[in-house]
Amino acid sequence: MSLQPSSSQTTSTTASPTLIDSALNRFQAWALEHPDALCSKLLLPPISLIEGVIANQVVYVDAKRQAFGFNFCSAGQVVLGEFETLETALTSPQARDWRLGTSVLSEAHGPVIDSGGRNVFLLSLSDDGTGGKNHSAFRRCVQHYLINEAAIARQSDPVTQQLLENLAADYTAMPHGPGDIFFTDDQQGWKAFLVRYLHYVLFQIQPDDDAISALTELHYTRNGTLHYFAGIGLMEKLNLLGLGKVPKLVEEVATIYEESPALANFQENDPNFNNMTRRELAKLMVSLLSIAGLQGPLHLGRTAMGYVALPAYKGHDTEKIEITAHWDQLDLENQSTIKLFLLECSRLFLPVSASHRVATEPFTVKIAGKERTFPAGTKILIPMLLGMLNEDIWGKTAYEFNPQRENLCPYHMGFHSVGERHGGRICPGKDIALKMLTDVIQIVGKARRAQLA
Repeated sequence: MSLQPSSSQTTSTTASPTLIDSALNRFQAWALEHPDALCSKLLLPPISLIEGVIANQVVYVDAKRQAFGFNFCSAGQVVLGEFETLETALTSPQARDWRLGTSVLSEAHGPVIDSGGRNVFLLSLSDDGTGGKNHSAFRRCVQHYLINEAAIARQSDPVTQQLLENLAADYTAMPHGPGDIFFTDDQQGWKAFLVRYLHYVLFQIQPDDDAISALTELHYTRNGTLHYFAGIGLMEKLNLLGLGKVPKLVEEVATIYEESPALANFQENDPNFNNMTRRELAKLMVSLLSIAGLQGPLHLGRTAMGYVALPAYKGHDTEKIEITAHWDQLDLENQSTIKLFLLECSRLFLPVSASHRVATEPFTVKIAGKERTFPAGTKILIPMLLGMLNEDIWGKTAYEFNPQRENLCPYHMGFHSVGERHGGRICPGKDIALKMLTDVIQIVGKARRAQLA
């Protein structure tokens, strides 16, 4: 099957919306059309915050698509889910705001902003030509010092090989079924491996370094990811869920990154990177690893190794698919096959299911049967998830597991791109993550088969 979206896509409404869904959709559409109205200013922010958390569940967004079609409103954003629209959004420059997909982020906790400096947070920086001036320069700095040829070379050295062997030994020794501690313990098993592996590859921090304790505590033990979300500041002040220590840990880990071997030769005041400082780069990397680097691979690895079932998409039986059965049948000597297996796992359960952009000019779109015109500044969701489940693109098997499906690589949207095509915002760690996960599925898969035998 050729992956060419039709001019009139057919994957639209297959279910009826509830009264609450209809009311939410209708009000948000009106409020986004009239952002200066008092009612919009009072009600849209709490709706954005609360529904933004709920909409992180991939089944929620897919159910909305089934009820309203490709275009609707949710979490204070206009959702545009047609494949061609997604493709254009992911391969074009983007204006940005403080959002992570459907969720609202805290500007006050932005890296370096939190200490009175300029914004270096790549996810909220607009691209050049859309109101931004720093995104590309800061991204180049990250790639120059951290995601470079030396980092890629470390993925094949004896240190990473030992880490992989240790992980396979942990898998054999620890309970590793759905929900088991191999996937949840942060001192051994999957989480411990990710902390050591990624910090060694990126920063040259040795796996037995004393710093590993603080890195693990921030990124996993105390759920440092939450620090960057709106509404968490009060929880930190009240020390709820042990979050009170997180702001101090952020600074401590930033110092560890500053003093890492990878940044030993950092050049201050380099105009090629808009004079990014070592501290700015370190604070940026704390946020990127907390939000993405240590969460995306965690999620995809858990999916591929059977920690959780695939999402129970409405009207389908995806949750009944046994991923480990497919893993057990893989040719573990063929890394290309393993990569396709991982891409198909993420197609059905994207670690990052949506992104966002900000409209730079007014636009008109039909929502729930009515043409609506939204002003410049409107937040638009980029639901990559809907592109990955679009039956007009992937056929009637869109909700089935098939790593050999045609054009899986060139049309995959899981890394904020369309295959390798992008507008400058493709996940900078894509190749490192896929190499790491491919090696994991291979070596742990062999240990699994030996144990089963």
